[in-house]
Amino acid sequence: MEVQLSGRKILVLVSNGVEEAVMSAVQRDLLKTGASVKTVGTETGLVNSWNNETNGWGLYFPVDQQIGQTLGSDFDALIVPAGARSIQKLAGNPHTARIISSFITAGKPMAFMGDAVELLAKLDMAKGRNVTGPERSHQILVAAGASWTGDAETVDGMLMTGEGSDLGALIQGMIAHLAGVNFEEQQVAA
Repeated sequence: MEVQLSGRKILVLVSNGVEEAVMSAVQRDLLKTGASVKTVGTETGLVNSWNNETNGWGLYFPVDQQIGQTLGSDFDALIVPAGARSIQKLAGNPHTARIISSFITAGKPMAFMGDAVELLAKLDMAKGRNVTGPERSHQILVAAGASWTGDAETVDGMLMTGEGSDLGALIQGMIAHLAGVNFEEQQVAA
């Protein structure tokens, strides 16, 4: 049984440098759930992904809305895909903190994939949260006041973080989280 997100409006927050493989998989798998997926970016029109396999710029992805014209209240859930360059640019944009804060205040589900968890530290939103991510993010999050679990995935209330080495499992867990389903229970039911 696949988890469905029909009727849910999902905001995927990106900038130039988002990881190509992650962004491709997120879009493909979310569309299969029936969700309405909107890519919101710091750029207008297109974002240029980063291809980790070639260590260079990758595919372009269309941007549905510019970050300055986006309200978190218009969406049911937030996803921030991995990509160090993307996270750096998002951290420098004041609208990023506004959008993430609106999700936190409203208690809406959020998923930060791989090194995207560092965005919480850069925006001073990590303190007191249980998080995980790639090992290279560990010290950054601990220094920002987060508790590091070291697990493949961690759910802390409405916030899900994942280290991302098994992208398929992370995305399935993320979809279950956005649907409000305990992923382990979903696996047993299947």
